This record gives sequence, C-alpha cells and structure tokens, in this order.
Amino acid sequence: MKIMFMGSKTQQIPAIIFALDRMGYEVEMYPKPIEELKGNEEQERQLEIFIKSAKVDFVLSNVFSREAARVTNQLELKYAVWCMDSPSFPAWVPEAEYDNCYLFYFDYREYELKKQSGLKNVYHLPLATDIVWSGQLVITDEETQKYSCNMSFVGGLYSDNPYDRMFSIFPADMQEAFIELIEKSAFVWDGQDRLHMPAELVQAVRQKCPQIFYPCVMPDEYFLRTYLLGRKLTNVERTLLMELLSERFDIHLYTRDTEIVPEGVRRFPEIPALKGAPKVFYSSKINLNITLRSITSGVPARVFEVMGVGGFVLSNWQEEIPELFVEDKEIVTFKTPEELVDKADYYLKHEDKRTRIAINGYRRVKEQYTYEHRLNKIISIVQGKE
Repeated sequence: MKIMFMGSKTQQIPAIIFALDRMGYEVEMYPKPIEELKGNEEQERQLEIFIKSAKVDFVLSNVFSREAARVTNQLELKYAVWCMDSPSFPAWVPEAEYDNCYLFYFDYREYELKKQSGLKNVYHLPLATDIVWSGQLVITDEETQKYSCNMSFVGGLYSDNPYDRMFSIFPADMQEAFIELIEKSAFVWDGQDRLHMPAELVQAVRQKCPQIFYPCVMPDEYFLRTYLLGRKLTNVERTLLMELLSERFDIHLYTRDTEIVPEGVRRFPEIPALKGAPKVFYSSKINLNITLRSITSGVPARVFEVMGVGGFVLSNWQEEIPELFVEDKEIVTFKTPEELVDKADYYLKHEDKRTRIAINGYRRVKEQYTYEHRLNKIISIVQGKE
C-alpha cells in the first residue's frame, strides 16, 4: 500500500512517517506544508497533479486541509486526518463532511460533537508516542546535569490570549459574566463543564463582536468556550500554579520568551519538541502536565511523550485518563491545587514509588499506545476492515 502524507508547519509529527515506514508501507511525502495550500488555487492544482502522478492509495495528514479534501474528493480518493489539536479548528468546515474524509479525534467530547452533527466517518483515537525513536535518545552527563530538577513543565502560559486582547471591548455586564465563569471553573479538574455559556451571553458576543468568530461550522457556544474562555482559564491556572509550586519546590518552566512569568518562577528558554524536550522529561523527577482547557476530555500529547522516555507524570485529572492508564500505578493525577502540592511533596520524598510508576507508564505506552498501534487502527478503518 502506498500512502501520501501531508505535513504541517505548525504541527510537525515526523513520528508518523517513521512509523509507517517501519510498518512496511510506501510513504510519499508531499513536498509542501498544508499551510501553503490555503486559498491558493495554483497550489491546489499542483496538489491534484502530484496525487495523480504518485498513484497513492489514500492521503493522510495530522491537520485537516479543506483543499486536500476537495482534491481527494474529486479524485474519489480517501483522505484520513488524525486531528492532534482540540478543538481542531481546521476540521470545522463543510469539506470535512465529504464522504471520502475520515476524521480521528483524540478528545472524546469533540468526537461526540462531530458525530452528533451528522458526520459519517468520524472516530475517537487517543494520541501516541514513538517508542523506537525515544529508545534511541542519547543524553550526555552534561545534559543530565543541565536538565535535572525536582519538577518541570514544558509549555506555554497563554499570557497572550484572545480574552485579554478583547476584554475591554465588552460592556460591564458581559465582563462580569465572563469573570464569573472563569472563577467558577478555575482550579477544579473533575470532568464537570463549568465553562458552559448561556445562550443569551453567546448571542450578546455574536452581536457585539462578530469578528471574533472563525468562518466555520463550529457551534458558537463551543467556539467561545474553547477559544475565548478556555485559553484564558489555562493562562490563569498555569500562571498561578507555577507561582504556587515555585514557593515550595525547585520547578523549571520551559516556555517562550514572550510569556509573562510570575516572579520567582525559574524560567528557561523554549525547548525544541523533538530534540530537547525528551531530555527534560527523562531528567526531571516530576513532569507536570496542566492540560489546555480547550481539551475538554482527552489526554494531551505531553503525557504520552513523557511516558515514552520513562518519565514520571503528575497531571491534572482528565475524564479519559482512567480509560487509558491505571491511576497511582502508571500516572498520578490531581483535582485541586492542594492535591497537586501534596502529591508533588510525597513523590519527591518517595523515589522508589515514583520510579515504579514511571516504569509502569513506560510499559503501558510501549505495549498499547505507539504510533504503530494508532496508525494500524486508522488504516484498518480506511480500508473498511473495522
């Protein structure tokens, strides 16, 4: 079987190509990133020519492209997309409804929304890690010393978010409603959706600030909850948790230099995802995961990547974690800031238990959650075997 993979500038996942190659498939890599196709008729025509000449069995990407959907639909060729962001904004377009499109979502609640909207070929598929690649990780003594710490967090604080940029536009009553929703939702991770916006507030935003909405078919309430409020809530939680933890522990934060970081937090430059981050995950006693709030139920890639190098994960509780991992045996979770502090303190003092959980987590992803496992599922569905 010959598969054409279309890469993305914003989400570079070479592990997909490596895994397909290891699985024995012939992979044809499209030479330009998906982003260059947007609104470019000539690029779309070149894509059609390329697909015809390559004679592939189906097209695969990890970011949805409406141009690729149109071309493959015209050629009666199947197009599979493993959506690795949530929400996957590019996939909330009419082209995603084509019968030739197969969409895979790692967040179950987003999958449910797409299923309820009437999409025929939509599936739930959690994320993965590349065990083969991580097994080849080489880390020097100097790097181990450089990255070693009690606790680390690799990720942004979302200090530059649409909520803060637009807050002053809204009248006082709407500002109060937003603040109430965020205060009600912050620092509680129990699966309850407290960010749900009443219809009258959604309508008021639509009337007052129509330019905020993407030209997509996503429900307005879901868009505002995930894009506007979700990112601000993440900013509040990550910022204050970093501040709280820094008062008790040696915590290293790897983030962009444009982020506004609380005083007292040990800040380090943003680290390359493919070459640097795994070394941090391996060297840190505790790897912290604070999930972006727009991911409503799923488990983010960070968790799988940490486990893939044998790192210990301390994560906020997510609805899908118990379905994927055994809590307190493969991963440790918290539902409140107090629980986070208590568990961080406990596991820093109990190296034997921390090491055992890290080993168990590694074994779990190695046995069940590799790219080979996930891609086998995608290919089987596209071929009509499931």
